[in-house]
Amino acid sequence: MTSQIPDTFLYKGEEYELVGLNGESLVIPQDYGMQPQMLHTACYRGFYSTYEITDEGLFLTQMVIGEVEGGHKPIQGIMPEIPPGEKYGYPTYQGLRLLTPFTGRISLGKDFIRDFYVHMGYQKGSAFETLLEFSFEAGRVVSVQDISDENATKRGAFKERLETGEVTQSIWAAFSLDMDVE
Repeated sequence: MTSQIPDTFLYKGEEYELVGLNGESLVIPQDYGMQPQMLHTACYRGFYSTYEITDEGLFLTQMVIGEVEGGHKPIQGIMPEIPPGEKYGYPTYQGLRLLTPFTGRISLGKDFIRDFYVHMGYQKGSAFETLLEFSFEAGRVVSVQDISDENATKRGAFKERLETGEVTQSIWAAFSLDMDVE
């Protein structure tokens, strides 16, 4: 199994990884009538996205989507292109600014701690030095909390449980972005 490519979030000039989600889904290709195929073993879902969080809200700014049966469709009137100079690149929607009407909570991690790398699924919040928790209502930021200190007390717990726990349950947990799975 392989660690999965997470969605990326830009916030106050810093880059974070999505490590937890509780609420409605974010923007997915299916919202635009596309059924992506697996990109490779590090992207079973067939796409990954970049979002920006500003005072105005949560915006989808880029989406990379692999092969789509029936072809790619426009998002905000934009068709994907393979980035220049990328011999093996994937179709990428660039220049998007789509307000994402997400309602719920997300956890974003920064400063990954290599010792807690898990070689399947998504990395958990306990593997990051910095962990922020956001609440959104219809794409607008309601609150932001830095929970890094609280998170430090859980450091490495998921990796330890994964290595010593029941295999099927551990695999499910590794691929889950559920905020209650840690």
